[in-house]
Amino acid sequence: MFRLLDYLIGGLALLALPFLLWWGIYQSPQSAVNLQARLEARAAAALTQSGNHWARVSMDGQRAVLTGAAPSHDAVTEAARAVRRSSGPGGIVFGGVTQVESRTDAAPPISPYVWRARKTAEGRIELSGHVPTKAIQASLIEEARLVGRAAVDDQMTPAPGAPGGNFQGIARFALTQLSQLDEGEVTISDYRVILKGSVADPAKRAGIVSAMSKIAAPFRGEPLLTGEMHWQAALAGGVLSLSGSVQTEAERRQVLAVVKSAGFEGEIKDGMTLEPAPAEGWLAGALAGLPQFTQFDEGVMAFDPAGGVFRFEGAARASTLHFLQEDMAREAAGWKTVMGAEVARNVTAMAARVTPASADGAPLACEDELAAALAAGGIGFAEGGARIARQSGPALDQIAAILLSCDTADRFEVIAPGSVQASELADFLVSAGVARARLAAISYGSQPGTEATQSAEDGGDSARPVDIRIAERSRQ
Repeated sequence: MFRLLDYLIGGLALLALPFLLWWGIYQSPQSAVNLQARLEARAAAALTQSGNHWARVSMDGQRAVLTGAAPSHDAVTEAARAVRRSSGPGGIVFGGVTQVESRTDAAPPISPYVWRARKTAEGRIELSGHVPTKAIQASLIEEARLVGRAAVDDQMTPAPGAPGGNFQGIARFALTQLSQLDEGEVTISDYRVILKGSVADPAKRAGIVSAMSKIAAPFRGEPLLTGEMHWQAALAGGVLSLSGSVQTEAERRQVLAVVKSAGFEGEIKDGMTLEPAPAEGWLAGALAGLPQFTQFDEGVMAFDPAGGVFRFEGAARASTLHFLQEDMAREAAGWKTVMGAEVARNVTAMAARVTPASADGAPLACEDELAAALAAGGIGFAEGGARIARQSGPALDQIAAILLSCDTADRFEVIAPGSVQASELADFLVSAGVARARLAAISYGSQPGTEATQSAEDGGDSARPVDIRIAERSRQ
């Protein structure tokens, strides 16, 4: 009887053995298939939770493989650490991640590299833009809490391309200056440190301006601090509002006449009053800057008599800002100018889209788009061939937008009839946001197999067309 029962149990065990093997291989939580899927899901969740959204992970058994465009070496280390710890202590016995292999690529550098901190009227500090590493991000959050003595909102993102020098030290210094403002904003854009805001106390304002002027090279401080403005023009929503004071009705008529002669088609709100001038000759600066200022998307132009300076803020096309600086340098009767305005990226981007598409209607590649824009012409020089002609503005805005849309690894040769012209064009493209390191200014005469024909001011033969080539491809 017992022997028969043994046979029955043994037979059932033999029948169950294939099922147990199948369950162990495919259905058990520790099976190779399920273990790999579970480890991958936990690793992906760990990457998301740690803020490493750039990284992707796949599992080969218990070995994790990281891929993606890493913003820094520190970011790779942090992502690998998060994956390694995502399923406990690891090892074959505990069923965790045993190894993390990095197959990541370096993310392309950001240009321009912009970091920003804003102090609200309520005292909160808002941090945004790019930082070199998450460690620096954490340090700046703590610094903002200490100097601001208020809550901090963090929207910063680690990214490559930070300017050389002590970026973290400059950002901490910028936060210290920002904390002294009633409200305002500080921006690091490559090597520019732009501080905007209001400070009622003249002595405090002077101290901040002095500190900003001593920023260590290669960074440079640009304080845009307002106290009591004598005169101001504000542009928003197509409405130009004039406020402050002029000395006479004749000066009022001059201001309004310049606005209308510049072709401004929006509404003009004249709130100017008649009062004695705090500084002799200030009106020359206002009349010099207004024509280009009326072409801004939005912004503010103001005269600060205490500092003897005209300040510009807002957004405009790169060509508008270029010609504004020229006008203020030549016609503003020696008044200082502080330019806090930035290139309007949306306007520049739209300018690039007027370039024709290919015959089948598909968008052109960067090199072809650039060639089509140059073939359309429109770039010329004035004043003996040394300065960019005003009518060249739209064409140059379009070309700048194309260069900014090209691969960040591309380098460009800016070729013009003379060295002065080539340098002038390269300077314009830098002001439009193209990194200086990506540009080489070359005159026709400096190229092998060509002969230079120079004229006044080294302008060259101005009849020869401007050319811009992608350097790496032009040498193939």
